[in-house]
Amino acid sequence: MTSQTASSAGSPLFRQLAEQALARSAGAPLVAGNRVDVLFDAEANFAAWMAAIQQANSVVLVEMYLFANDDFGRQLRDLLCRKALAGVTVCLLYDWLGCWREHYRGFFKPLLQVGAQVRAWQAPSLTRGMRVLGRDHRKLIVVDGHTAFIGGLCASSRWQDWRDTGLRLAGPLLSDAIAAFADSWAQCGSPLKLPPLPAPENHGNIAARLIATTPATANLMRLDLLIAGFARERLWLTDAYFMGTSAYLTALQHAARDGVDVRLLVPRASDIGWIATISRTQYRSLLEAGVRVFEWNGPMVHAKTAVADQRWARIGSTNLNLSSWLANREIDLAIEDDGVAATMAQRFLQDLDNATEIVLGGSRRRPVPSQEMLRRSRLPLRQQAVVSAAAAARQAARIGVVLDSAVRGTRDVDDSEASAFLSIGLVLLLLAIAIAVFPYLAALPLTLVLLLAAASVLLRAWQLYRRRRRKKQHPPPRPAAAPPARQPPDDAS
Repeated sequence: MTSQTASSAGSPLFRQLAEQALARSAGAPLVAGNRVDVLFDAEANFAAWMAAIQQANSVVLVEMYLFANDDFGRQLRDLLCRKALAGVTVCLLYDWLGCWREHYRGFFKPLLQVGAQVRAWQAPSLTRGMRVLGRDHRKLIVVDGHTAFIGGLCASSRWQDWRDTGLRLAGPLLSDAIAAFADSWAQCGSPLKLPPLPAPENHGNIAARLIATTPATANLMRLDLLIAGFARERLWLTDAYFMGTSAYLTALQHAARDGVDVRLLVPRASDIGWIATISRTQYRSLLEAGVRVFEWNGPMVHAKTAVADQRWARIGSTNLNLSSWLANREIDLAIEDDGVAATMAQRFLQDLDNATEIVLGGSRRRPVPSQEMLRRSRLPLRQQAVVSAAAAARQAARIGVVLDSAVRGTRDVDDSEASAFLSIGLVLLLLAIAIAVFPYLAALPLTLVLLLAAASVLLRAWQLYRRRRRKKQHPPPRPAAAPPARQPPDDAS
């Protein structure tokens, strides 16, 4: 690559094009003037939630996938009740599937009794039927329009033993956070009505994007693919339920082959075991390309974070799988700041101390940093900048390969994946045998689903017929005809 091409990669035009690509992929602009405090694990996050809500004077908005009837869940609910009694506007939106036990056992009734507003996302009904896909997987709390909390933690004591990451946000992005909540709220009923709130002011010097995804938008999926293509030195990922698409796996592989230090931290003992099994089927292709894979040794790592180079980090609710990318409502913060990126990188290395690296067995040893990366680390700073600019141009070419992989959608299966496929196959076989011996196991759920769907459609038809009949019986009044224009008298001048 010539020096002219390398310098153009670092030119203002190149940076402008990169910013445009990031903004269009994420569907969110880069907003400056924010303060971001990274909070690790439940102790720091829960304490910050409770302290902020305790000081609330006007509004508390909570959008939460899972709100459990356990010690912490009850503490948070009771605090919200006290704030509602004190005249604070409290709006809680929870996901029905994440809280179905609490939904039917009256866990949220105390909030309604004290005047709080509570809504459930996609609760089954005769008019809407039962929709399992497209969950509200967000974890968002907004207090008084000046503080927001975003991350992977739900309102449950279960998170006390889990490794997770959240953040506290203040600054102009609070307007986007409130708008994201208002959009979800309006999908479940009447629009959100809040008392007047002061316009968010600058609270720091951090630039970030608030990415509130909705089903089928794929904003964060496009951004994750783009970051995998733009990363020059490192891309460190922590994900609770990793099931990368063919396009994303290809992006990680090409980044690693190009000398990027790509690492992936996932749980060994997942609370959803079958996802961990499927995730392991994707290890070998990553390892062969030079991606380093680590499994967390603790009870559960539930964080959804990423760190790229020395500048970019992402924290939020989105997992690296199709459900989060395409089906759910998620919310994440993509941060462009040296300090936050350094904090996240330091914690990632600390997490690896409690993780086991997965390596290729036999004569295949674990991947090591490429000679290109070692040579780059020994260069003077000026030459490092030139090499990095050249790498940026090479890595931009990965995007074409990623898109090609997305179209083809294929991936070779290696013999090392036999055990994982055996487990999946045995589960399917046992399910087939159970249905063959006890046919009602398949017939009864299908019958119930069909009855519910039929009742929903018939009820909707009856509502439409009734509406049409009312329109015929009470037609809207016709607008009064405009009076004819007065003609001026003949002698008017």
